[in-house]
Amino acid sequence: MNKDTRPIHTLNSRGFTLLEVLIVIALFSIMAAIAIPSILVWAPDLKLKSAARDVFSTLQRARILAVKAKRNTAVIFDPTNNEYQLCDDWDTTGSTCAGNLQTINLSSLGYGIGYGHGNATQDVPGGAFPADNVSYGSPVNTAVLNSRGLGNAGYVYLDHQENSTTYAIGNLTSGSIRILKWNGSVWK
Repeated sequence: MNKDTRPIHTLNSRGFTLLEVLIVIALFSIMAAIAIPSILVWAPDLKLKSAARDVFSTLQRARILAVKAKRNTAVIFDPTNNEYQLCDDWDTTGSTCAGNLQTINLSSLGYGIGYGHGNATQDVPGGAFPADNVSYGSPVNTAVLNSRGLGNAGYVYLDHQENSTTYAIGNLTSGSIRILKWNGSVWK
């Protein structure tokens, strides 16, 4: 028997065949065709959730500033201009902001995000929605937090024009700040 015998079929493992590359491209194309529509459906909800968390964080920041500085702070919601602002020195006698820290436009948080209640059928307390989707009463559309972290109760409702999801962000008089999502029948 000859020692120099080679197997009948030798493989060269230095590359891929054209058929292998085409099969991989076809598999990736099929997976993308399945995944992309799902991602496009989720994207507006993710942006809306992020915007709701931003409003929640702003209310939290106002509460912390009020306690730390021992003075009233406020978050002023402006549905007409689709924005809100954080005021670090709220004068309750004149209802004016002596120190505007930050103004946030909701559209800067994502395309199509604004004040609204989507497909929600009732506000958080269980009644009708306010006309401008902000339920803070006096002063109008303003969440005021005092040096003890307490404040006026109310909610802000956000939705996305391409999605029916709605978030309610607000605080109780105890200062507790909440973020709720409409699940189709109740706020959770």
